[in-house]
Amino acid sequence: MDRPTREFALQLMASKDKMESDLAALMDVLKSNNTDMTQPLVDNEGFPRSDIDVYQVRTTRHKVICLRNDLKNLTQKIETVLHDLHAQQREGAGMDENKTSFLNEYDECSPPFAKIGAVTEGSPAEKAGLKPDDLILGFGTLRASNFSNLKDVAQIVQHRLNCEIPICVRRYDELMQITLIPKTWSVQIVFFTYMQVLVEALEYESQNYKNNDAYHLS
Repeated sequence: MDRPTREFALQLMASKDKMESDLAALMDVLKSNNTDMTQPLVDNEGFPRSDIDVYQVRTTRHKVICLRNDLKNLTQKIETVLHDLHAQQREGAGMDENKTSFLNEYDECSPPFAKIGAVTEGSPAEKAGLKPDDLILGFGTLRASNFSNLKDVAQIVQHRLNCEIPICVRRYDELMQITLIPKTWSVQIVFFTYMQVLVEALEYESQNYKNNDAYHLS
């Protein structure tokens, strides 16, 4: 299951505000009947009270109970979503507002550390928009400065399976950000070996970009 987004969290919080407003309106209905959630609806002789609308009060109390339960569940869900979003930030996945800052880390002088050799049809890389000969300048938290070998890429993919990974690529002298969501696909799995990343053919080149040894990952 994909991790929740910031927009999803905002939608949940808007729903919570709506529930709290509806709950306040229901409590006003009870107040207008000079009662609350606990006062008896019958008089001392056991007859329905004549000073309130018994049917309306009963219906309203039922709605309040249901809404309070829904609100409790929604609040717990919001707490879980916010915790997950904060975890994503710590892991480098980032929220939407971090996309621009991610791309701003790079310019025309930024060195690439990998090159896409081939993109398999139907693969996660194709769906993300990666193209052959794309130069990889950033892959999640990886940069040319901290890249050692493809095992670094594999570790990020392993921890971000089914989650977004921001990638900065240079394509025909243009910098662009691509969001990759690594997944298992077809009958293959992304981790046969540490080099079977994204089930792609990724051509690794050293940081000085002169080593043309290719590693086939599919």
